[in-house]
Amino acid sequence: MKKKIKHLSPSQTIMAGFALMILIGAFLLNLPIASKSGNSIGFINALFTATSANCVTGLVVVNTMEHWTLFGKVVILILIQFGALGFMSVMTVAMILMKQQISLRSRQAIQASFNQDNIGGMVKLVKKVVAVTFTIEVIGAVLLMIAFYKETQMKLSEAAFQGIFHSISAFCNAGFDNIGNDSFIPFQSSVPINFIVMTIIIAGGLGFTVWLEIIELLRNKEKRSLRLRIIHMSLHSKIVFSVTGILIIGGMLLFLLFEWSNPDTFGKLHALEKVQAALFQSVTLRTAGFNTVSQGALREISKFISCIFMLIGGSSASTAGGMKTVTIGIIIISMVSVLKGRNKIEVYGRTLPFDLLQKALTVATTMLIVVLVSTILLYFAESSNSFQHSFLDLLFEVCSATGTVGLTTGVTSNISTVGKGVLILCMYLGRLSPVTVVVALNVKLHEGANGINFPEERIIIG
Repeated sequence: MKKKIKHLSPSQTIMAGFALMILIGAFLLNLPIASKSGNSIGFINALFTATSANCVTGLVVVNTMEHWTLFGKVVILILIQFGALGFMSVMTVAMILMKQQISLRSRQAIQASFNQDNIGGMVKLVKKVVAVTFTIEVIGAVLLMIAFYKETQMKLSEAAFQGIFHSISAFCNAGFDNIGNDSFIPFQSSVPINFIVMTIIIAGGLGFTVWLEIIELLRNKEKRSLRLRIIHMSLHSKIVFSVTGILIIGGMLLFLLFEWSNPDTFGKLHALEKVQAALFQSVTLRTAGFNTVSQGALREISKFISCIFMLIGGSSASTAGGMKTVTIGIIIISMVSVLKGRNKIEVYGRTLPFDLLQKALTVATTMLIVVLVSTILLYFAESSNSFQHSFLDLLFEVCSATGTVGLTTGVTSNISTVGKGVLILCMYLGRLSPVTVVVALNVKLHEGANGINFPEERIIIG
């Protein structure tokens, strides 16, 4: 048994690590002490909640504030934090604290979990990631504590807990809220709370690689101006910022267009409140899971657009899920290059290797296959349910689970046991990435490559 564990590939180690964290979390949440009623919630519901927390999704089968005790909420927070950092980061920190040596296999697993090209400096990377995470979460918690205290009748201690809970949940793009059935709808008009939460969400979705580069850029004492330093940022960071900005602004404009006069969402709000609500919706869609408008009340076109944004997700090496901004960026850049008649993929004065396009297409295709198959399975699972859900609502739920978003039109709270199983699998695959799972299950295929080059032949496309 020990020999088998030692010979796990990096991808298999990550898979097993997340599964272990989820099972431990499910066991703890299933304890009577975790529920305010004093009764066990049932293993499937505990497993669903643990998966949602550890895979930083936010879909829930019970109201977080009303159902869970302080013990249950702390377990959920730990699952969120560990899930966002990743199994290997948590294990590395534990080994550092116990003053144990980090093995080469562990370094390879860290490299795989953060999608790094080089294996050098992995332990330093984990230390920096943990430091950045806790720094942003502490700042966010303090700001939210002040905002909650000033805008509600909360006691300072309650405002402090709410600040901590929602700062961790926002930065980890988890989408769990401790407010009630309406998420952040009660704070729809609050500029401070909306702005703080959106900022924390965006910070978590940029990715640790980008954050470390930003910190290095600000600390750099060269005589070059800040503008020149930004120009010389890595291509990865430039694409992340470009795609993120386009998605946020584009999403906001689309929601303003389609929801402006909807009486159940933006219709009753003032103009500036509509802009704020549209901006929040655009930001939260890409894996955060909080909401200031009812998702079930959105128009059909808005729900469909939401599905697209949820599948795109955040950026690589971040707390977010989805295909990732760089993936969709590379596909679009490649498409533009083809339309312009170029045989190279060029952007910002750089040429991208062709294998990156292959990887991007693989990630996007596998994600779409998972969504397609899961939606069909969920449709059949819920066809006999007394609560009849539309196909679009089921698609919305699957995209939310696979993109680890956590937004819902109301399906999750009324879903069948089989349906919960489908969404659990979606959340797990979405957090790990379907490609990681496929590679982990087919590792022997990669080991057996014999280096034979077959003749090349062209086929007709389009």
